[in-house]
Amino acid sequence: MIPLELPRSSGMKPIHFTILTGAIALLTVLYIGVLAARWSGAWRGDMYWTPDLTGLHMQVGNVELLVEGNLMRTPAQRLTQTLTQATGGSRMDKLELSTLWPSMTGAAPADRRQFDGFRKGSNLIEIDILAETGQETMRDQLEPVYRRLARGQETKGPAGLKVLTLSSPVALMLDQVMFEPGEASDYIARCRTPKGQPAVCERELRTDGLVVRYRFERGLLANWGRLDRKVLALIKDMAA
Repeated sequence: MIPLELPRSSGMKPIHFTILTGAIALLTVLYIGVLAARWSGAWRGDMYWTPDLTGLHMQVGNVELLVEGNLMRTPAQRLTQTLTQATGGSRMDKLELSTLWPSMTGAAPADRRQFDGFRKGSNLIEIDILAETGQETMRDQLEPVYRRLARGQETKGPAGLKVLTLSSPVALMLDQVMFEPGEASDYIARCRTPKGQPAVCERELRTDGLVVRYRFERGLLANWGRLDRKVLALIKDMAA
């Protein structure tokens, strides 16, 4: 018969356990309060955006960038880079930015509603910058993947683009690929429209060792050529 043995005491005093439990409960209440404030609209852009124009040193892959604080989309990245500013910043897997079309400027008090209104009819562009890894582009996948998945033939889209619909008529989300016809062009964007919500498109660019993915509401597709040029110019200015 195997003898049973009670587990040994952790050595923690009861008062310490009480304090730990109370701290966890307090953090839980604070977290729920923050979420409730966000959902109710009582606490909005200040949680994410800052009007600070101070340049922060970033490194994505092997590319060094100088980014204004008001362009950075997450407070965690701003805090991390501020703390490491003295050592020139730290290498990041992904840099998350947001800017307004067509000015390509960062957050400002007068633009708070725009920065809080993505997917709600705003001119906000969300930009993710990653290191280039040599993967296939969306354009590379047009013929072997998207055309095979398409439901029917291509149709006319905005500003001279063509449209391939990937989703079925009964799907909960409309999934479409917009592209410029012709072998000389590499323009392609994927747009998804959940029921009852605005369509959001994603475009991917490659430049100087970086992958730049940016998202925008479908209404901006009428300016797709200018969008590409302005996003690239913004990234190049950071690397200058």
